[in-house]
Amino acid sequence: MNTIHRRGSALVLVLISSIFLIILTAGAYQYFKGNADTQLWTRERMQAKLSAEAGLNLATHMLVAGATLPTDTIPQDILGTETSLFTLPGGMGGVYAAVDPNNKNYKLIMANAFMIRCVAFVSGSTIESYGMETIVMPENLARFSVFMDNPSLDGAYVDGYRFDGPFYANGPVRLVSNSASHDNDVFFYSFELTSDYYVYGWGAGSHETTPAAGNLQMRPYNRLILGAPYFDLGVDPIPFGMDELNWEGVKNAAQADGLSLTETEVPNGSRLALKGDTLFVKTDTTLISEVAYPLGGMDNPVVWIENDPGDYFYLRGDQNQGLDMALTVGTIGDVYMSGPLIYENDDPQDPDNENLLGIMTVEGDLVIADYPGNQSAWGSTRYHIDTDSSFSYYAVVVALEGDILAEKYWEPSGVHEFRIVGGYMVQEEGYTSTGNAGFNMAVYFDPRLLYMHPPFFPTTANWNTTMWAEKHDMSIGDVKNGITGGY
Repeated sequence: MNTIHRRGSALVLVLISSIFLIILTAGAYQYFKGNADTQLWTRERMQAKLSAEAGLNLATHMLVAGATLPTDTIPQDILGTETSLFTLPGGMGGVYAAVDPNNKNYKLIMANAFMIRCVAFVSGSTIESYGMETIVMPENLARFSVFMDNPSLDGAYVDGYRFDGPFYANGPVRLVSNSASHDNDVFFYSFELTSDYYVYGWGAGSHETTPAAGNLQMRPYNRLILGAPYFDLGVDPIPFGMDELNWEGVKNAAQADGLSLTETEVPNGSRLALKGDTLFVKTDTTLISEVAYPLGGMDNPVVWIENDPGDYFYLRGDQNQGLDMALTVGTIGDVYMSGPLIYENDDPQDPDNENLLGIMTVEGDLVIADYPGNQSAWGSTRYHIDTDSSFSYYAVVVALEGDILAEKYWEPSGVHEFRIVGGYMVQEEGYTSTGNAGFNMAVYFDPRLLYMHPPFFPTTANWNTTMWAEKHDMSIGDVKNGITGGY
């Protein structure tokens, strides 16, 4: 074999290997450099996102803590300006945030909703930015299908009860199922208690922390088993009661530009009915006792009936026409719900539907009136107590210091429903049925109540965050002017 040729072949192999190593080293360098750049970009991007979240939380805190609310519909700066960012501590960068009020905040029946937008900038090898937005609003009691401040364990929610909206109680409640099947178990859209448990069964019962116990499987189980926000125990308490909420605002609105009636005009035991945009009052069985009060032209669509604790009146709708306006009725004493009360437009999906009723008693109870039999002496059916079978009551009803209960919970015989299309907020729920007589409570939540409320309806001191969204490409102009020019 010739040795010169062998050495030449080796030199060629060394040359090729060297070129290959140079290419491989260059590729590795570019890979690791690119990976390092990516990590740097990711770190700066993550910091921008965290800074935007911090800025949004700070702006929300300032708004809730008492920052001046915008009185117009255009966004108002709250952190920094479009030309001068607000510097976050700890080298977190700078943010610009503005408050954008809902374009319908001026309407009496709309929630005071405010969108806060925030964009953050952080420096590094490049300047990264990130945006976020949230909607906050004062907590209005109307958003609950059921709110109980002082729930009782004397009774129980049993098979057939339905709560088609948020259920909240400042304490434990009792649940019972007497059937092995779950087809008719208690239905909750969502279930929140300030206690760490609910009680299942009669007597001492058992303390339960999941949506199923014994024969009970709360419906819809597949949703409730997901936990918060659908099934949530140990939540924060919400203030309630005549000393906690500004109920005087309802009275003042009625006395200013609404309708305020005295005990002389609505004596104890009077029968009231709502038809269209008119309130009818009949104080006794004589023809001359009927008075009609037009409500449609009032600047403040609020009726206040001045009476004393222990006094009462009956309230229902007309048999031929439903309520055709937004209205709040307030009083001191008891309100006896004496028959069907519906809206003229009962479609909650209609964006132009503003038929909405709020009923508030400060010191009285909300009572399902007992059917007394023949009432022909009262004339028109709208003055009759019509509660001898299931019926619907379209309203948000509130008893700040009282309960919701039936006048005679053992009547009528058989199983019937008292259907509230809206919700009730009370100290506690009293007896409404025996299981084979009276009324099972069924609450069908009006979805408009998530952003609407009856006129001048009282709010709590709490604020809610109803939406949170990331907008990574948000600009300073979006914050300044609103992404869509308002909402």
